Amino acid sequence: MRRMLRQSLIAAIAGMSIALGLASPARSLTADEAEKVSILLVELSAELGDFAYDEEEADRIFDEDEAMNGRIAAAGFTRDSWRTALDATFRGYLATIPNDRFSERLSVPMERLDSTLTLSDEQKAEIRASMEEKITEIQLLRAEGADHAEAVRPHAAALEAVFGAGDLDEDE
Repeated sequence: MRRMLRQSLIAAIAGMSIALGLASPARSLTADEAEKVSILLVELSAELGDFAYDEEEADRIFDEDEAMNGRIAAAGFTRDSWRTALDATFRGYLATIPNDRFSERLSVPMERLDSTLTLSDEQKAEIRASMEEKITEIQLLRAEGADHAEAVRPHAAALEAVFGAGDLDEDE
């Protein structure tokens, strides 16, 4: 049951979770790059499923696309430029989420954890600490994404669907 709860809680913020292993790009994402990455992610997510980004995931997407039909390379990206543009697009996407919705998305998994009856207080504390660490990382990524938000904003709705974060907005 603990494993199921942990997976459920992680799934609630999967669209926003990313490891800090990617370096923040030194330059701003261009509108053209944001558009290309967004289009590619929409196309690829239909074939590969939802994404949760870190450097390994960016490489996996690149490799799988290369094996299928090479759309990423055809769009002008190398492995390294794909990683950089994908990272900037994700961070920019996080920065486009309105503050109230972003806060809600981060608080819902904690509320679910607090309301579960199948875990001990010690188990909840362990999971809570891990979740708080991840939330801090996500908030940092969002802050770093401010430089890319304007380039990403026209594609935010499409990216919302790709990153699977819309599940908390069923009433919208």
